[in-house]
Formats: sequence, structure tokens, C-alpha cells
Amino acid sequence: MKNLNSVFAAYMIGWTVFFVYYISVSRRTMALREEIERLKNSLSRGK
Repeated sequence: MKNLNSVFAAYMIGWTVFFVYYISVSRRTMALREEIERLKNSLSRGK
């Protein structure tokens, strides 16, 4: 039963790393979409 605590801790650490990575990618994707929209608007005004 001692190992069960270690397994649970490793499992929780794994999920925490996954969610932090997911949030990071999500924020970068949102920033890229905003930049693309800004560039589209900039190009359409330049015509």
C-alpha cells in the first residue's frame, strides 16, 4: 500500500503537467488568432 501513494502522486503530477501545457498552448493559439485577425485588417485597409 505504500506504493499506492507514490502512484497516485505521479498520476496527479502527470495530469497537472498536461493541463498546464494545454492552457499554455490554448493561450498561444488565441494570441496567434488575434495576430492573424490584426494582420488581415491591416491588409484590407492597405488596398
